[in-house]
Amino acid sequence: MRKTAGRTTLITGATSGIGAAVARAVLARSAAEDRVYVNYAHRQEAAERFAAGLDDAGRGKLTFLRADLSTYEGLQDLKEAFLKSEAAAGREPSLDWLVLNTGISTKKPYEEYTFEEWNRILNTNLSVPAFAVRELRPFLREGGSVLFMGSYAGRQAYSSSLVYGVSKAGVHFLARSLVKELEPMQVRVNAIAPGFTQTPWHEDRSPESYERIERKIALHRFAKPEEIARMAVEILSNTYMNGSVVDIHGGYDYF
Repeated sequence: MRKTAGRTTLITGATSGIGAAVARAVLARSAAEDRVYVNYAHRQEAAERFAAGLDDAGRGKLTFLRADLSTYEGLQDLKEAFLKSEAAAGREPSLDWLVLNTGISTKKPYEEYTFEEWNRILNTNLSVPAFAVRELRPFLREGGSVLFMGSYAGRQAYSSSLVYGVSKAGVHFLARSLVKELEPMQVRVNAIAPGFTQTPWHEDRSPESYERIERKIALHRFAKPEEIARMAVEILSNTYMNGSVVDIHGGYDYF
């Protein structure tokens, strides 16, 4: 195999919402020889819409990896698909930027959780991303960058989902803890903690719910996914940023 040229990025859960915005931002800053792997689990139509929204240059750098990252078996599927794609292109497998964005939640109250549902959310949001770094570590280039998608819900307790907040608090601590693990490779590890962001998850909120939340935000609006994505790319590309959890919430809970 020939040596890899250009920067390689892998983004999980990246065909809608914040993940898709991050993927678009990475593509917008990419060179001709760069390539971007975008993972999704089930929604083929979302992947097709994402690709359709790109220009020819963007689509030429894009490769989809379909794998359900709610299980360890799905993580193995992702790894295998990545290695097959690299081999098919005659490249040595390598990664410069790894963005672990896949996440799920529930709007059920704490009293209605089942043990299985609690574990499913923790596995998807925390355990699988932790093992993703371990499984993909052999392919991370020296000087690379890992970014976890945390949440301000992991900093500030929200009433909407206890288990989601717990999982994201774990993600923040995981990002800091992995700094020592990846220090020999000089791979940087950070997390971003967005506040309320206008994604499909919030589409069924009532006007009253929006108004109540926006009153608590100093900027009095939800974030746009593109605003979170710009911050994400800045963190990925900043070569001295390591072990940080970066809040971006518009001034939440200042009122």
